[in-house]
Amino acid sequence: MLRVVLIGNGNVAFHLHKALLNSPLVSLEYLAARRPSGFEGFDPHIPRGDLAHPLPEADFYLLAVSDQAVAGVSRMLAPYKGMVCHTSGALGVEALSGVGRKGVLYPLQTFSRERDIDFSRIPLCIETENPSDARFLKRLAGALSHHVAEVDSNRRRRLHLAAVFLNNFSNHMVFLAEALCQKEGLPNALLKPLLKETFEKLEAMPAYDAQTGPARRGDLKSMEAHLSLLADPLTREVYSLISKSIQRTYDQKL
Repeated sequence: MLRVVLIGNGNVAFHLHKALLNSPLVSLEYLAARRPSGFEGFDPHIPRGDLAHPLPEADFYLLAVSDQAVAGVSRMLAPYKGMVCHTSGALGVEALSGVGRKGVLYPLQTFSRERDIDFSRIPLCIETENPSDARFLKRLAGALSHHVAEVDSNRRRRLHLAAVFLNNFSNHMVFLAEALCQKEGLPNALLKPLLKETFEKLEAMPAYDAQTGPARRGDLKSMEAHLSLLADPLTREVYSLISKSIQRTYDQKL
């Protein structure tokens, strides 16, 4: 059994603790956080406490904390012999300060407590400072997911950037679309079939081939009409910049 101490109580920690509990190869020994009151919804049978108290010995100390907290929390783990791993996509392995064995266990997914997620289907990107530790971390990752890849810090930063475009920015586009509908008293449900087809189509073909719309067609008249309907300058700028990016993409390929 791989003994794990999980540090953090945000969305990533919440789903990670469920995955650790569900694995027969892992023993989740302890939950820790600066504010233990935030463990609402976590399994109540797991011992927990704040970081001011000693932690049990474990094979892994997983830091599911904010990027800003990684260095400070990792320094508090200097006395422990287990491997310390953060779960950030944006930070390198060197962000872990003052500990001996360092690693990264980055789950490439968006997490909300309200959503149930099959963790075994989430890609886990791993990295270790010492190559001899890679096999050890791969054992833990393989106990949680069927999709494990060794990805170094430079490539993981770019992967994280790609994930921001794919998830965060696309989600904001949906928010803007819903806001436009709500302003006119139109139900968001009218958009759902389009949203569903948009992402189902991307399962079947590359995004380059799936692109449609006025910018893809070079329909300047429609684009000008759209801009005239947007009162907010920032939203107009977003529309213009995204449209220009689409136009440039296909102008270069024609």
